[in-house]
Amino acid sequence: MRISTNMQFDSGIASMNRQLSSLVHLQQQIAAQQRVLTPSDDPVAAARALEVQQAADISAQFRTNHGSARSTLELEETQLDSATELLTRAKELALSAGNGTLTFAQRQSAATELRARYDQLMGIANSTDGTGQYMFAGYQSATRPFSGTIDALIAGGEASYAGDDGPRRLQVSATRFIEVADPGSDVFMGIDNGAGGSQSIFKTIADLVGAIEDPSNTGAAFSADITAALGNINRGLDSVLSVRGAIGSRLNELDSLSTSADDMAVQYAQTLSNLQDLDYAQAVSDLTRKQAG
Repeated sequence: MRISTNMQFDSGIASMNRQLSSLVHLQQQIAAQQRVLTPSDDPVAAARALEVQQAADISAQFRTNHGSARSTLELEETQLDSATELLTRAKELALSAGNGTLTFAQRQSAATELRARYDQLMGIANSTDGTGQYMFAGYQSATRPFSGTIDALIAGGEASYAGDDGPRRLQVSATRFIEVADPGSDVFMGIDNGAGGSQSIFKTIADLVGAIEDPSNTGAAFSADITAALGNINRGLDSVLSVRGAIGSRLNELDSLSTSADDMAVQYAQTLSNLQDLDYAQAVSDLTRKQAG
């Protein structure tokens, strides 16, 4: 077959276009400092890089969840620390009111402070997590969990709990969901009353106030009421401290998971660099050669 002049020109132009295209692509690689700009540059590396990037994105989401879980648990810990201090003060007031040398009028100052402490405890139990969600309502986080006035409880009532028993969880790894909020039923309700039954911490405080404010409650009967109240407060403290201990364990686990996730992030970044990054010196050398060509 004879080769025409036009065919020779067309072949030369096609060759020049291929070289120009290759030169432009190399310039783009140098500008981006990446070897793999499109899957066709290295199909195997591109596929592997996609897998690694997806894994890195999932790990990054878990790291975000670690921060959210830690913030929520630390807030719950702060609230329960306040509850611990409050119940400790209630014990002190019970002991003070139980002093047999006090007159009825003198012991009323303890009752007045205990009423204030009751309201504070109710506020803690109905606290939110900063996003409007009730911290101790279980899965019913949009519902205010606790209600009941101290006078209603003194008259024989009990605090009402509108939440449920479900601990809210957040996924912090591929296989781990961690509790980020404990239901109020585990913290403030179901306290052993020392008589074979159970009651709320609120009822414990209310009964103590009722005993102190009853002018006819004196002598051995009053001492027995104070002793019972101290026992119930101690058991209420045990309940709160037990939950605080569980929170501490979860925070420690989050620290471990975060450290592992940080290490994985470094590994993912290194793997992506190995797959995608450009050998800059070699690329500049190739660019110079192609420009000369």
